[in-house]
Amino acid sequence: MTRRPRILLGVSGGIAAYKSAEIVRGLVRAGADVRVAMTRGAREFVAPLTFAVLSKHAVHTEVFEAGAAEAGPQGPAGTAGIAHVALAESCDLLLVAPATAHTLAKLAHGLADDFLTTYALAHRGRLLLAPAMETAMWAHPAVRANVELLTARGALWIGPDEGELASGHEGVGRMAAPEAIVAEALRVASGQGRDLEGLRLLVTAGPTRERIDPIRFVSNRSSGRMGFALAEAARDRGAAVTLLAGHAGLAAPAGVRVVPFETADDLHEALVREFPECDGLAMAAAVADFIPEESGVRLHRKDGERSVRLRPGRDILASLRPLRRGQTVIAFAAETEDLEARALAKREAKGADVVVVNDVGRPGIGFDAADNEVVILGPGERREVVSRRGKREVADRIWDAFVLARAPQATRT
Repeated sequence: MTRRPRILLGVSGGIAAYKSAEIVRGLVRAGADVRVAMTRGAREFVAPLTFAVLSKHAVHTEVFEAGAAEAGPQGPAGTAGIAHVALAESCDLLLVAPATAHTLAKLAHGLADDFLTTYALAHRGRLLLAPAMETAMWAHPAVRANVELLTARGALWIGPDEGELASGHEGVGRMAAPEAIVAEALRVASGQGRDLEGLRLLVTAGPTRERIDPIRFVSNRSSGRMGFALAEAARDRGAAVTLLAGHAGLAAPAGVRVVPFETADDLHEALVREFPECDGLAMAAAVADFIPEESGVRLHRKDGERSVRLRPGRDILASLRPLRRGQTVIAFAAETEDLEARALAKREAKGADVVVVNDVGRPGIGFDAADNEVVILGPGERREVVSRRGKREVADRIWDAFVLARAPQATRT
């Protein structure tokens, strides 16, 4: 894109609306031409003047507001176009942040009772949504159905993240960080958002559970967030994504086919079935290295001390090598020492194209955390250090490395 990206930011009525001012500031600093539309609810949290000052443009609130026919290119008859139509002819991206449950419902079902939702029906560029709501609302079947409907029409998503909510509760529903939204909006508006279009990608996520007896199991601290973020990022970049998901307790990503698994054997069986049909695999699941010898009956405390015998588990990723037909493979290495040396050895042993390594001994990143900090080792000497940030941002950097690793294969096939 040779001109400045032109973005309409829709602000709807949630407490996160105050963060939207930072989104405008970040987009403008990056050179974007930003217009703002506010719902009635948003104006209860932030005054339109704030966005007018930051964007250097009048803020749109109602379809029939004063001056609604002045902004934008000339209409077909040579007169100034109606504002929402005129803007729709020139905007590259409609970004809604925060996107409340109410606004998502109106966008999904084509309701148009204010400037933002009326504009949305005329908009023909990309749509990026940053949801913000309470966890129970995000998980509600009505909201999930609206998310699915919007995704099927091509909507892209960033967040929601996990953290403290307006109610004081902790959970999924917090709007993504403004800097992450700015980066994603610029990427999508500049036309860089669909580089995985046409690819069938397979992502694994979450822990395995290995049974000790009919009611107990051995598992690990994996939350599944990294794999789910990878699935969402790949979906938003145009891929058809299948997510093999262990027990993570996370909402299924909209627009992603989800296949659950429990044990390492379950995961292996699913991979053998799915891997030959995919173009790439991100093996982010935390697979048990050791499998207990399972008791067919419940172990009772009254029987006294018991020992559980562990045997080495199958190297699932290495076992897929005979099934490889040009797929690009990303491996993950969770280490506590000699990170890069161990990761490189793992890349070679498993035949992966890219390996992503992180230090799981550090608090606040990696396992059971919202953030991650990784080193991405690609083919040859390619190496990228990704400093601490949200897992969705890390996911996009990993897919960037995937694209680079895939390029030589694409030219050969």
